Amino acid sequence: MTLLEPSQTKIITLLTDFGYRDPFVGQMKGVILSINPSVKIVDITHNIERHDIEEAAYLLYSSYKYFPSGTIHVAVVDPEVGSKRKALVFQIEDHYFLSPDNGIISYLLRDNNYRAFEIENVKYLMKEKSSTFQGRDLFAPAAAWLSKGIRIEDFGKAVREVKKISIPEPILVKDKGAFKILGQVVHIDQFGNLITNIRIDKEKPVEVIVKGLSLPFVNFYSEAANKPAALINSDDLVEIFLYKGNASETLNIKKGTPVEVYIHG
Repeated sequence: MTLLEPSQTKIITLLTDFGYRDPFVGQMKGVILSINPSVKIVDITHNIERHDIEEAAYLLYSSYKYFPSGTIHVAVVDPEVGSKRKALVFQIEDHYFLSPDNGIISYLLRDNNYRAFEIENVKYLMKEKSSTFQGRDLFAPAAAWLSKGIRIEDFGKAVREVKKISIPEPILVKDKGAFKILGQVVHIDQFGNLITNIRIDKEKPVEVIVKGLSLPFVNFYSEAANKPAALINSDDLVEIFLYKGNASETLNIKKGTPVEVYIHG
């Protein structure tokens, strides 16, 4: 991949906790389009729980792979905006990421090498910068210039160490002759479905244990019409659900709740 590929792709994704009540997202898009009117802007989500860096990290990781090579991803969940924390641009695999240095790209850094540079060259920033809205004044213009072919080296000095948040990893253990995977709920979606960090590849899942409840595995949602159950979702992760209901509220389960999955290897 060459550093000029973003100018050929012209895709910028946005992921924030800004919501839609205020004009923040629209202002970011206005800045981007003022610099590069031909760029395509895709909203991944703007409904990240306020200040929830871990949720942003998970959703960024689960989404970026569906975009073409050279896509530029802007992720802004930034409770430390205006402080001395760095603003960074990364190249990871064949994608680019712009984010605060607060761990938003931690999932991506588990398995990938990266190059990172601080976004500090005023040539590519808004002239009148705000200390409270760097999504508009710093990340948006930097992403737009990157989409026009500016090299990531031109934004500032190289950064060797970046901040990472703890990423929960599942553990495989043997229990009384059977195998089980110990994991936890890492995301709760709009429907109240409980997404775990337990990935199922070739194993055959038999049973899910959560909060002392034993839940069966099914193949699709409506197969378990009247009771909580589990399935393997579109990302090959174990998901606990309640058909036409809200599993999180009904079972009183939050992010971080332990989950056990018994498997046949």
